[in-house]
Amino acid sequence: MNKVIHFSKIRFYMIALSVLLIVAGFIGTVVNDGFNFGIDFQAGLSQRFQIASPGMEVTYEGGHNASLNVVGGVVQIEVQDQESTNRWSFAPDEYPTMGELAAGISEISNMQAEAADSQVRTEDLATGLGLPYILGEDPVVLNVANTDTQNYVGIEEIRRALGEFESLQVQVAGSPHAQEYMVRVQEDGAAQDQIEAKISGLIESEFGENTFVLKQSDFVGPRFSEALARQSIMLVFVALILILAYVWFRFRLGYAVSSITALAHDILFMLAFIGAFQIEVNTATLAAVLTIIGYSLNDTIVVFDRIRENSEIMKDRPFRLIVDTSITKSLSRTLITSVTTLLAVTALFIFGTGMIRDFALNLIVGVIVGTYSSIFIASPVLIGWVQRAKRKHAKHLGRTFNEHEDPLVEQTVTSAPVQHKAQTAGKQAAPAQQQKEAEVPTAERRLKGKRQQQKKKK
Repeated sequence: MNKVIHFSKIRFYMIALSVLLIVAGFIGTVVNDGFNFGIDFQAGLSQRFQIASPGMEVTYEGGHNASLNVVGGVVQIEVQDQESTNRWSFAPDEYPTMGELAAGISEISNMQAEAADSQVRTEDLATGLGLPYILGEDPVVLNVANTDTQNYVGIEEIRRALGEFESLQVQVAGSPHAQEYMVRVQEDGAAQDQIEAKISGLIESEFGENTFVLKQSDFVGPRFSEALARQSIMLVFVALILILAYVWFRFRLGYAVSSITALAHDILFMLAFIGAFQIEVNTATLAAVLTIIGYSLNDTIVVFDRIRENSEIMKDRPFRLIVDTSITKSLSRTLITSVTTLLAVTALFIFGTGMIRDFALNLIVGVIVGTYSSIFIASPVLIGWVQRAKRKHAKHLGRTFNEHEDPLVEQTVTSAPVQHKAQTAGKQAAPAQQQKEAEVPTAERRLKGKRQQQKKKK
């Protein structure tokens, strides 16, 4: 047999380490005033906006319907009359500066465009929600993003500008010099349009008129957020109950309890990590938790299946050795699966942004913890469950259980036959024979009795 790594020898130290890290994580969560709930689980308004200088004003004095949109850096203008629809596109490679873009737009009948700085690059246009602007006599402002990496509006200035909100959270979105931010505010009794108008007003009063470019806006009412939080918690509990039933049906109750214990450990560890580092808790976080539950369970089932297989092959060995052998044999598969998964998730974390980046970070932690729990949480709990059952069975038989010497997994606990030195063959033959028969396992005694009855009949 190949060399076996005795993981079970350090199981108590690893369990203590897990408890210590989880407790430390929740203490950090309390110090940081609880979890950083996203707009999904906390009523309020979540906005993503950019502070950008006005780059161009566009007006239309014709009597038809006209609109302007920026898609992928390309300025698109559409004029629709009763008979037809005319469209124009202005790409950055054909109109590299704002001055050239303004001149091109002004060639359209009844259209006027004026650039604030004719030398600014067209590719620096800051696009908003992606919705078209309705053109008319009132000017439509196109903004340009800040490109100065040394001089830009910092996050503290945003917090100061929006200081009128009692409940305010601000985060940088993307590169700091791009001046793009995520804010979440709560205003009791206020409607969405009122909060949006207040945010844009405060920003423009601080940094200049027409400098506010709205990227995204989400509003969630208190009833919806409470219902979503309640349903999310219920969903996780239902998933755990179904997993318990599945593993119980597939293996035994001890295996099911061990699996659920490992999954509960993974969930608590992830929550402690999320709370300590103030990662936003949203629906993507819930998706990450459910994903890790499935991943960790799959890893645990692979180990348990090998334990069940080796329990039949290694009946004469201690159960701890069976568990260590099973983990050792499946270790290469576990590590390869974890590493390949981490490669893909790490790529998402490095190249992703916003919610995708948080989702990937949660998966990275979950994959590592899920692999760890399959070895150092689920398997030790199973060892404790089996040893408890053996100890109870040995006590019922009036014997002493020794976890290091007992080789049986699911059979009757036996003890080594006691050998006595016979003082006299004639006097002690009968008592010695009775004592030896008393030590024969029940199954052997019954089989021996059947054989004696068959001989008598013959």
